[in-house]
Amino acid sequence: MTSSSEVDALVVGAGPTGLALATQLQTFGARFRIIDRLRDRTRESRALGVQARTLELLQTLGLGERLVGRGNSSTRLKLHLEGRPVAAVRLGDIGAVDTRFPFILFVSQVETEDVLNEWLRASGVVIERGTELVSFEREDDRLHCLLQRDDGPQERVHARFLVGCDGAHSAVRKQSGIAFEGGTYPQDFALGDVELDGPLEPKAINSFAGGGGVAMFFPLGRPTTWRVIAMAAGLQADAQPRSSSGITSELELADLQALVDPPTAGAVRLRDPAWLTRFHLHHRQTATYRAGNVFLAGDAAHIHSPVGAQGMNTGIQDAWNLGWKIGLVARGLARDRLLDTYEAERWPIGQFLLRYTDRLFSTFTRAMSGRPMATWARRVVVPHVIPHVLGSRRVRQTAFAFVSELGIRYRRSPAVAEGEPRQRSGPRAGDRLPDAEILVDGRRTYLQEALAGPRLALLLCGDSRAWDLRGLDGLREHYGRVMATYWLGPPGSERSFVDEKGDAFARLGVRDTAQFLVRPDGYIAFRSAASTFGQLDQFLADWYVAAKR
Repeated sequence: MTSSSEVDALVVGAGPTGLALATQLQTFGARFRIIDRLRDRTRESRALGVQARTLELLQTLGLGERLVGRGNSSTRLKLHLEGRPVAAVRLGDIGAVDTRFPFILFVSQVETEDVLNEWLRASGVVIERGTELVSFEREDDRLHCLLQRDDGPQERVHARFLVGCDGAHSAVRKQSGIAFEGGTYPQDFALGDVELDGPLEPKAINSFAGGGGVAMFFPLGRPTTWRVIAMAAGLQADAQPRSSSGITSELELADLQALVDPPTAGAVRLRDPAWLTRFHLHHRQTATYRAGNVFLAGDAAHIHSPVGAQGMNTGIQDAWNLGWKIGLVARGLARDRLLDTYEAERWPIGQFLLRYTDRLFSTFTRAMSGRPMATWARRVVVPHVIPHVLGSRRVRQTAFAFVSELGIRYRRSPAVAEGEPRQRSGPRAGDRLPDAEILVDGRRTYLQEALAGPRLALLLCGDSRAWDLRGLDGLREHYGRVMATYWLGPPGSERSFVDEKGDAFARLGVRDTAQFLVRPDGYIAFRSAASTFGQLDQFLADWYVAAKR
């Protein structure tokens, strides 16, 4: 017998992307279900790095600082070439000044999933594990999805939206007929979560290159102290069976040791493994992130080289971008065409990451090859160059802006606009809202966190006497269901937010007055230096649904 139910959205896949999407759908009041075909979630930790932008988004739920408490935010990177230490840099001091998380957080993916799972459980969300999407059919504006539990009968779910967060093997993508274009890197990799003995700096990333190979040691913490990823730089893919998940076959400790020995000159001995595997890497992206009311996010839409540790982070940010849009459309507070902006905004980000991580990875593998010229450069040239490069604060900050994903912006999105007169400085429409410490009711907090909530936030900066308050009242009457209003004033003002140090005004580029309409994902939808609201009213009417007058 087949039962049935109806929801606004069905989320397929309960990895980091699916869990992040579920938090947003729950926050915005959408009716949804989240399923995963696995009875238990994966205990092996694949991703290790959580970037600043992801932490900012998690902090809107109070989860960013919680995750930081479980990881290592002051990790050092120590480089060894041909058996010699050549440079070291602290990764915790390279960030921008306008974020409260100016670092790369090294923490197990298991921990990231745990904090999301805990939030969902506390919010009453049940993750339906051991439940698989068998098929789905489209009918008008509904999707009829057939589910199969591994311990029970089939069930039909009628959903307005279907979101595939189900990884590289995505059943949603395959059944939608969406092409997954790209290729596979020829190199084979080996991974192990292990204990070890050797001259490694504790709680630091220790990188070794030489002898025709590369070995990276990451401070994992648990279930073991270290994760090692090794590659024979000149080795082409062998006959190992492959799949799009990246896993090829199981690995013996002796095999991993044989890959670690050349770059470390035999100085590191591995022992007590908790997880060993071989894997390979893909660089692929779907031709589209949307087919009707079916959406793809995370690894279901894009997979790329782990250079920069951005894979999981990009998936979580996909989910944050899509979740609030589905939530507002499902509740009748936003127009359907707002959903078009998910692909318009996120597909170019995926393409950019794919292109540049591919270039970085290809350059790296050529430099680490066993060719005579590359070996000479590593021994003679690189040890003199690398310390100067890593010692440059400008170089490190530029690199951090890319890696941290704080530099992501949506200026070309159809759903952002600049009003007149335009501000001369500061972030533009489509940019991330900078963060700064402010006072709210005498309590110190941060601007991003103060504006967080299940709606748009209108931030008005400057002296209230300059504003068209009658026009503001009309705006609130029409869009109060989807927008909240906040005032930010200088020291001594009676505004709801006080910029005591002047940092917020400086980072926003505000001189006299300015208005910023901030989206729930922390990006600026509209900005203007005007003190009237006619242009903002028109912008809101284009994308959101006003209350009946």
